[in-house]
Amino acid sequence: MKHFLFLRHGPVAEEYQKIFYGQLDIPLSEEGKRKSLQVVNELANYSIKAVFSSPLQRALFPAKILAEKKRIPLIVKEELKEINYGVWTGRLREEVYKEPLFWKRLRIDNLSPHKGESIKELRARAKKFWEDLADLEEGLYSIFTHGGFIRALLCELLAIETRFFLTFEVYHLKGVLVSLSEKREYFIRGINLDPDQIEELIESSYW
Repeated sequence: MKHFLFLRHGPVAEEYQKIFYGQLDIPLSEEGKRKSLQVVNELANYSIKAVFSSPLQRALFPAKILAEKKRIPLIVKEELKEINYGVWTGRLREEVYKEPLFWKRLRIDNLSPHKGESIKELRARAKKFWEDLADLEEGLYSIFTHGGFIRALLCELLAIETRFFLTFEVYHLKGVLVSLSEKREYFIRGINLDPDQIEELIESSYW
């Protein structure tokens, strides 16, 4: 069995917290760095085969430290980036929420802001990344990414409509644990997990 722990990055610097930052390569806050290191220390207790990460520094920061600490491969993948918000990038969330297109794209998922990415496109790259994991050897893998990516992946795994995209709350540095069998059957073990729950969930699972 293969086990994949998808983790959203930690809290970002305060000046960015009220805007749509998307694919802007912004730093973690001091709290975000501290909490990221706590998660790394917890994950270091596990036997992990490799670490995957978005190239954006808020996800890459803990990924690099964990890979170095465990002396395991670090694999940086463009597919793990956050959604590209196009012209909404850098704008206040409250302003964008007032735009009809923000909500309309949840019903018509090929719509996107100018120069941005649609949720349909985000789902497509989440699906591609997931399918590429099938050929890995058995074991546990840690994957540092973003809230939008994790929501898109859950929509794909559950085969649900994009209108449910925002119904998943994805918290900073909480994990989604998904296991994959040799027959490519997958099992969602939990959502918004603390890293120290992973071993217990794997060991107590029916499958």
